[in-house]
Amino acid sequence: MDQPAPLANVRDRRAAERIPTSLRGKVFPGAIDCVVADFSKLGARLKFSGDPPEGVRFTMVVWSSGVALEAGVRWRRGDEIGVKFDGSRDLRRPAPPHLAEAQALWMQRRPRVGRRALNASPVILQQKTYWPRRIASPR
Repeated sequence: MDQPAPLANVRDRRAAERIPTSLRGKVFPGAIDCVVADFSKLGARLKFSGDPPEGVRFTMVVWSSGVALEAGVRWRRGDEIGVKFDGSRDLRRPAPPHLAEAQALWMQRRPRVGRRALNASPVILQQKTYWPRRIASPR
């Protein structure tokens, strides 16, 4: 009698390698916080602390990088959803009107510090450190 192959031997059917992450993200519209649990160039698995958004299409922003990804829901399971990416935009560049809310919120995420204020900061070394010059070895 043949035994079925164990699940560990079954080949993963994904078209792209997935990378486990714990990136912070937001889903728009609504600015709903999420964690990007798995990420690949084609899609992701998003975890929510509450109920996930109800729509089948939305924009997910990776908060650390400012990349807005247009996504479509592929599956739902409790507080997690799997999404497939359809396109991306960099929120540091001019964005279309449907990304205005996401871009405005992302741009406010950290205070801007000017060069003078940064140079006056006590964490910046004020004196230059010179490394000794290399002396050519005689041949």
